[in-house]
Amino acid sequence: MGRHYKRKTNWGSTPIEDMERAANDVMGGKSIRAVTKEKNIDRSTLCRYMKTTGYSGTAEAKRVFTEELEKELTDHIKKLADQNNIPVPNNWKEKGLAGRDWFNNFKACHHLSCHIPEATSVGRASAFNKTTVEEFFNNLAKVIDR
Repeated sequence: MGRHYKRKTNWGSTPIEDMERAANDVMGGKSIRAVTKEKNIDRSTLCRYMKTTGYSGTAEAKRVFTEELEKELTDHIKKLADQNNIPVPNNWKEKGLAGRDWFNNFKACHHLSCHIPEATSVGRASAFNKTTVEEFFNNLAKVIDR
């Protein structure tokens, strides 16, 4: 009597063409969560695919700072460290990189996080219309008058 392996997940079963289309949708501005749900692809598999194939995690439309402002900000930070004789790890000077541990600690200390924004829910989006906004401001005006 032989033993037969029964697959328990669908990891690795998505064709490359589908992964590429999904990655392009994410780069076009859709959230990873929405794309993976729509195309029935495992989220961690798509993230791994995008990371290993060189798709950047930030689409041009999602940038907060322009490329010039980012460079100016990094130059300013480096200049401040030099002016104030702040000792920095060798990696910063040799490779021009802060370590992953340092960056994670920095984010934690300053309550920063990196998230991909999710789409607004249909209920929330439909509640934000001219009628409800007018009603809110009319009520606000009444409260202020009191």
